[in-house]
Amino acid sequence: KLDEETFLQVFEGVPTFDISKEELSGGIKAVDLLTEKAAVFPSKGEMRKTVQAGGVQINKEKVEDFEAIIDSSYLVANKYIIAQRGKKNYFLLIAK
Repeated sequence: KLDEETFLQVFEGVPTFDISKEELSGGIKAVDLLTEKAAVFPSKGEMRKTVQAGGVQINKEKVEDFEAIIDSSYLVANKYIIAQRGKKNYFLLIAK
């Protein structure tokens, strides 16, 4: 519900990654999105462990399935995805 400028100010200093809006529209597995498209996790194994421990969120919703499909319906303001690893590590994915 924030305007874009305020939204970006809130996430100032947070690591950002550009992702393809086109690829996202077809759907990308969460594991591929957060390891290959955006380096939120250094490896798929680490992401799998963190998901099993309940420590991965996308747009403040817990990721229950390592292979969940993330598509353009997840975009905030038709442009952003907020990924969270653990309690304090936030990442901003920008669809272009």
